[in-house]
Amino acid sequence: MKLKLKARVNRSDAPTIRLAPEQPSAKGSVRKAGDEFVVEAEMEGAGVAADTGNVHTPTMTLKNAALLALIGTILMTALLVWQFVFNFLNLLRGLVPAVMVFESFVYAFGCFSVMVFFYVFHRAQS
Repeated sequence: MKLKLKARVNRSDAPTIRLAPEQPSAKGSVRKAGDEFVVEAEMEGAGVAADTGNVHTPTMTLKNAALLALIGTILMTALLVWQFVFNFLNLLRGLVPAVMVFESFVYAFGCFSVMVFFYVFHRAQS
């Protein structure tokens, strides 16, 4: 796969600018255009992330990440629903204003919505 790079750089740090054309199997040039440098390079490559054998966490797939996020939001939803119930009971006893119940309901509903999203997203992964 042939990759082409063309960039305008307004920085005078020569090692940074010359990085792309000095890559192995790269043909390129750097020229000054006013206050900027124009970097052009062509390289042969296999594409983005072609070799996944050297990744740091090969077992963390998108499905595993969605499951981890789902577990976290389930715990958070349980905590926020418990706080909503607790605030509702305290409202009935006359200990807290109604605004606190509304606020805790919004938090619990928002977290529940995110939990449902992660559940559907996890189920959609193959």
